[in-house]
Amino acid sequence: MAGEKQLDRAAIEDAFDAIGNLAAERGIILDMAIYGGSCLVLASDIRQSSEDVDAVYLNQQDKARDVVEAVTRRRQLPPEWLNQAAKQFAPPRGNPAPNLLQFRDYPRDGSGIGLRIFTPTPEYLLAMKILANRADDDEKNLTDSSDALSLMAVTGIDTFDKIVDLMRQCYPNIPGIVAPLVSTRMKLKIQGLVDDYNATSREQPTWNAGRGGPLAP
Repeated sequence: MAGEKQLDRAAIEDAFDAIGNLAAERGIILDMAIYGGSCLVLASDIRQSSEDVDAVYLNQQDKARDVVEAVTRRRQLPPEWLNQAAKQFAPPRGNPAPNLLQFRDYPRDGSGIGLRIFTPTPEYLLAMKILANRADDDEKNLTDSSDALSLMAVTGIDTFDKIVDLMRQCYPNIPGIVAPLVSTRMKLKIQGLVDDYNATSREQPTWNAGRGGPLAP
């Protein structure tokens, strides 16, 4: 995989197999949650590829970092192919944690377990996509909007009031979002998504991962 190439499902899972194998060799089991485009690649048919893997290390962070760096070197992967940029959204400090459900163990050949991958529910991913604000990156903003529209179809959260309620659940402690009042910027963003959703017909996306409430029980 080269730096300029997108990562498809096979490439992501092959890299996870390598991480799982090395972790198992070292006698450890790493837990990671994945978000963003890479989560949509694995958990649904919304995306076919992602430019990187947004991960959050859930345990043994130093050992996880060492294993990922070793696999990155051995396989000549881009330096930031797996990164923790999602930590600022999942969850931001002081906000409730996402409901994480186990997706798959790696390596997939059954030789042992060295890596456990967890995914949030599609409801939480939808809230993340709506929260995202990529200044001066129109292409990524369009991708986020497209992802959000697909997640609205998956979750049935497809009206202004339903989205506001979801954002209040997931991000009650971020000023200027929806609490105590919905900000003007957020009103425009949510209404734009609802208008686009109602104006466009689309196939129902498939969700292959865990389901449940957006927040940790």
